[in-house]
Amino acid sequence: TSSDELDGHYFFYALYYDLVAQTEEEKTAVRDVSLAITDHLLRNDFDLIDHDGRPTRWAHFGPKVLNHEMWSGGRGLNSLSILSYLKVAEHMSGDPKYRQAYDMLINDHAYAMNVLGPKLASGPGTGNQSDDEMAFMSYYNLFKYDKDSVHRQKYIRSLVGYWRMEQPELCPLFNYIFAACMETADSRWTRLLVSQDIFGEALDTLKRFPLDRVEWELKNSHRTDIVLLSPNLQWRRGTRGHRVNGKVLPVDERNVSHWNHDPWRLDYGGNGRRLDDGVAFLLPYYMGLYHGYIIEDE
Repeated sequence: TSSDELDGHYFFYALYYDLVAQTEEEKTAVRDVSLAITDHLLRNDFDLIDHDGRPTRWAHFGPKVLNHEMWSGGRGLNSLSILSYLKVAEHMSGDPKYRQAYDMLINDHAYAMNVLGPKLASGPGTGNQSDDEMAFMSYYNLFKYDKDSVHRQKYIRSLVGYWRMEQPELCPLFNYIFAACMETADSRWTRLLVSQDIFGEALDTLKRFPLDRVEWELKNSHRTDIVLLSPNLQWRRGTRGHRVNGKVLPVDERNVSHWNHDPWRLDYGGNGRRLDDGVAFLLPYYMGLYHGYIIEDE
């Protein structure tokens, strides 16, 4: 969908620009695409306009929509997203108009305050895991490019609260993004939140990640070592639960095709007729290598 695509694209545009592009021609190519999208959003009151001339369903990023009661559920995430996009554009171009738009959204429309509530639902297994992945990709660039200490205090508080919900899911991508963001924190207490458990659990998930990418049928709901989530958290998802330690099942005991899948789900209806790719492994693996969280043997 539209906002999902933008979060993923800006995340990788920035990585390509900083880490991959070797020549000015390569940097110009990714810069032109990134700025074209950002300028489109600025021209259209921060909406992404489709080919039919109408805004897409989810890509509303302007205050006229987000700071309205009907959009309270998406206000935090989309505020986080657009602030991240503007920082990427400013980083690539140096054009002050992107900083001006960024400051306007924060100072006139409280977008940094909006980011304090990035997820409407809270608690184990709540909400949409796609939103979780989108948020963490946006946090990564926001922490990388915004050095304002006042802004960063709000972003730290937002990310720490989000992380407390995500930690039981044992996702190496979220673990490494959280650690990378906290490394840039301004105060000692935030750096202390990055425990060795974060790295150990991420590495364990990567080691256990199935080489067999075929989606087979899996059933875990019958296990006696499983604690089921309360009935109000079973909607549309079938049977959902966790181990007695409060954490989801290890990655080799459940289905994972991407990190936006529901890790609390116990049963999967695969039939062996679908093959998933290995990108879900490669992204956190190389992020871990880049940040020094994974050390390869010589």
